[in-house]
Amino acid sequence: MKKAFVKMKVWEDETSYNKAVKSAEDKIGIVKQGLAWCEKHIDIDSIDRKSFVTDMVAEFNRQLSLQKGDITKVELAVEKLHFLLDIHITELLAIREQFDRIQVNVYVEDNDFVCGVSLEDYTIYTKNEEENQRLIICNNLIDAIDKVEVYNKCYAGDIIRGTSNFLKFDFRKNVYIPNI
Repeated sequence: MKKAFVKMKVWEDETSYNKAVKSAEDKIGIVKQGLAWCEKHIDIDSIDRKSFVTDMVAEFNRQLSLQKGDITKVELAVEKLHFLLDIHITELLAIREQFDRIQVNVYVEDNDFVCGVSLEDYTIYTKNEEENQRLIICNNLIDAIDKVEVYNKCYAGDIIRGTSNFLKFDFRKNVYIPNI
């Protein structure tokens, strides 16, 4: 009887994860900057946060029409409202462009902006039983190298070359990584 395959964690790319979290925090800051700009012209409490994250300019224009569209007896296009109220939308357009350039997800949860980055997205797992066996052997080799290093210096470059890249080495964290 064959055992069921169980995937095993190989490695977490914490550097990329931390970079993505930083980008998400920057993106949330840009959204708040956009809200601060909107606050100069409209009441931002009525802004739909989810719509605002999707398209800042469209949500601002929608709220502007709802909140200040009745300043004349005739219904005006939003562009005319911009002109009449001396609103220069180019600043909000630039904020939206800055927001769109960052390729990380930001969500709205309980009317607050939250980071959509998960460490799970930056975790590598084995895909089959052969990779599981390879991972076990890599971990045993890493354990053996750690035991040898108690007595003698081991040079990562030599070990990587000597094992034909069976292992990788993360010089930032000073650790060996299985090369699956």
